[in-house]
Order: sequence, then structure tokens, then C-alpha cells
Amino acid sequence: MKILGLRKALLALVTAAFASTAVAEVRTLIELNGATPTAGLANSWKKVKDGEYQFTLDLSKEIGKGVALSAGAVKDSLETKLGSNLGVKVKEQSATSVAVTYTGDEAGFLAAVAKTKIRAPQNAQIALESSTSEGGIRANPGNRYPKAGEVKATVISVQPGVIVARVNDSKVADVKAGTKVKIKADGANFKPTKTVFFAPEKLEGDTWLPKAGSVLDR
Repeated sequence: MKILGLRKALLALVTAAFASTAVAEVRTLIELNGATPTAGLANSWKKVKDGEYQFTLDLSKEIGKGVALSAGAVKDSLETKLGSNLGVKVKEQSATSVAVTYTGDEAGFLAAVAKTKIRAPQNAQIALESSTSEGGIRANPGNRYPKAGEVKATVISVQPGVIVARVNDSKVADVKAGTKVKIKADGANFKPTKTVFFAPEKLEGDTWLPKAGSVLDR
């Protein structure tokens, strides 16, 4: 009887381990059960209108070892994989929500989303700190959201002493998401398409000066 009980306990542990692995291996926003969407990395979704869906993300899930799911990763993955053939565009509405627009039929879009793995952005491992005397700038892993008083942006170009970037998300009232900004900094360690976080102090002409000593870790 003791041996039988031990076997049952071991079987339960193995079953639980496989179940845990199966959950961890989910890498798509949704899965399809026939033609019916089921939860993946997104725990809910809704059709906003023809050609647009909204997905609510389960941020407790990972998309790689130690890499948390993020709206930025969803945007990078879907636009890279589905942008050319389905015209997919992703808007990061919040830390947990994305709006996805597309062309073509709805069933084809959902099937494509169910097959598209969400991967960590290529810049997720980058952590280069600038040496500018103004301080306040670091090329930082892009798989997080800005903290209070901080702005997250994507580098467009690098000019002498200035980084030009597009704001992805902002916790600063005077800096709006979607706008293009100039940041006073030595751009030697920054390249276009990479993510930059900065804490703006004041606007000098059309260029933001970052706060001295405001270099922030993720």
C-alpha cells in the first residue's frame, strides 16, 4: 500500500510538472480551438471594429527565461511578422493593453496571431550608459515601462550631442506618447531603433535636458 501511495504521489508530481511546462511554453497571444480563440499570453480580447482588436496581456507570463511579457514585445513581434502581409499595426495603450489593426479577413488575422510567437525585443539585453556630463541617459532593456518622472522612447537618429527619438510611453505630463523629441546627450552608445529611457528636467529650445544623475536601471 505504501508503494502504491508513493507511485500515485510521483505520478501527480510528474503530471504537475508537465502542466507547468505546457503553460510556460505558451508564446502566442491567443491559441485556437478550432476557430474559437482561447487564452494565451493575452487573458482577454475583444473586437473593437472591423480591422481592429484589443488584447489585454497577462504580465505574469514570460516570453523567455527571465523576460516578462510586455506590450512593447507584442508590438515588435506582431509588426515584424505580420506587418507586410496583413498590414498589422500595434498601439501600446497601457502596460497591459494593446490595440491591433490589420487588413484582410478576421479569421485569417486571428489564425496568424495564434501562430505568431511573441519574442523579447532585440534590445532587451542592452544596458549601455552614456558618459555625457549632463547624465540622465541610458540605453536600457526595452521590456519594461517607464517609472514616475521617466520617458521611454525609440531612437530615430543620433546627431552631435543630441538623440532624436519617438516617445513610446511617458510618465511626464509635458512629454506625450507618439511625439518626436530631442534629448541632449552624447549619442555614441545609441543606435536607431534602440530603446532609451530618460528623466527630463527642462526644455531648452526644442531639446530636452535630462536630470543630472538620473540614470535609471530597469
